[in-house]
Amino acid sequence: MLSKLATTFALGCALAAVGISYVQTTVWWAGYDVRNCPGCQAIVDWAEERSRGDIPAVVAPDVVRAFQDDGVVVLSSAVSPSKVSDLADAVEALSDTFMTSVLSRVVLKQYRKYEHKLDTRSELVRDWAVHGPLASWAAELLGADEVRLYNSEKIYSAGSESPMGCNAAWHRDTVAAPFPTNVKSVTFNVYLDDIGAEGPHGDVLIYAKGSHKDLDLPPIVTQNVFEPVLKVGDVLAHDPHVYHTPSGRGCWNRRSLQFRYVASPTTFRFEPNRFPHGPIPWTMAHANGVAPHGLKEGDPLAGPWYPRVYPTPLEEEHVPIEGKPWGVLGLLSVTKEAVDIAENLGIGNDENCTLDDNAGAVEHPAYFGFDGPIRSCDGWEMIGGVPVHRDGQMKLSVQRMANEG
Repeated sequence: MLSKLATTFALGCALAAVGISYVQTTVWWAGYDVRNCPGCQAIVDWAEERSRGDIPAVVAPDVVRAFQDDGVVVLSSAVSPSKVSDLADAVEALSDTFMTSVLSRVVLKQYRKYEHKLDTRSELVRDWAVHGPLASWAAELLGADEVRLYNSEKIYSAGSESPMGCNAAWHRDTVAAPFPTNVKSVTFNVYLDDIGAEGPHGDVLIYAKGSHKDLDLPPIVTQNVFEPVLKVGDVLAHDPHVYHTPSGRGCWNRRSLQFRYVASPTTFRFEPNRFPHGPIPWTMAHANGVAPHGLKEGDPLAGPWYPRVYPTPLEEEHVPIEGKPWGVLGLLSVTKEAVDIAENLGIGNDENCTLDDNAGAVEHPAYFGFDGPIRSCDGWEMIGGVPVHRDGQMKLSVQRMANEG
């Protein structure tokens, strides 16, 4: 009898192992397709967007100046609404992966849907991200001779269904960038519906203008705030370093896509010296040992995971990604490293903090939080295990989440 039970148990374990092994090879598990959009071609006619006749260029000199000065600008009527509608249909047709099915229900509860690296799964998204005019617009805004794509994401808000409510959550995207902080980059937000800062179709991203110029101190967010009002076809461009947030004043299920670009050449920098780290989008998209890019710290940021898009895409980068999808042990390892580094640096511990020893590290700060790079002991504290600046707005968000528990 015991022998039969042992045999049955062993067989069950073997079948479970095979099942888990199979699941970990699927797009659902990975959140992307390591085949890297096989057979995908440039299929969209972008002539209307590239050549506007007597209409001013999408990225005119005044637009570039506004982006450089404010860290944010609207590219008005940049894309035809019909193209946005086609993009929305294509994105809606994509099946949910682990990112939405699990993470947005357990960790990212403020999102109804969250998916990334869509350019590996959809021919139309890849066309927008790699072959469309976004790449040349990025080059013009950044003043770059070469540009690479580092992510393409679907972000749908949970709106009134979010257990966290609809509130502002000021932050910088610096924590999620896989390159040094002094490298120029831009995020294009393509909203799939008309949107503004006020309800009923509110909750657009709003910005503290000029805050991308000083990463060490969170800005005062009661003045010089940019609140765009967008129509379908407008594209909202921002510097990832600029302090920003959903307005929190229009609680609805906003739908947006984000295309992220960086000036090249640059190097891969994504040490586990940032928080939060773990089962969250940027860890799974970029962390060494978790994401499948195969890059080490200091390697050139290049290859099929971070393809060149300007001046022209490289055919040799549109190939399958050699790395394996993420694993649980790798994810736990980088999470532990992030926590250990924060503890060893003594962030929030005025007596034992050693951050000032790294004060001169401009390109590679000692640590990253939502409020920006952490270079000094002054001003930073830990709330619920999260590093926040005492004068920043993320402190309020973390406290609110802790209270709503």
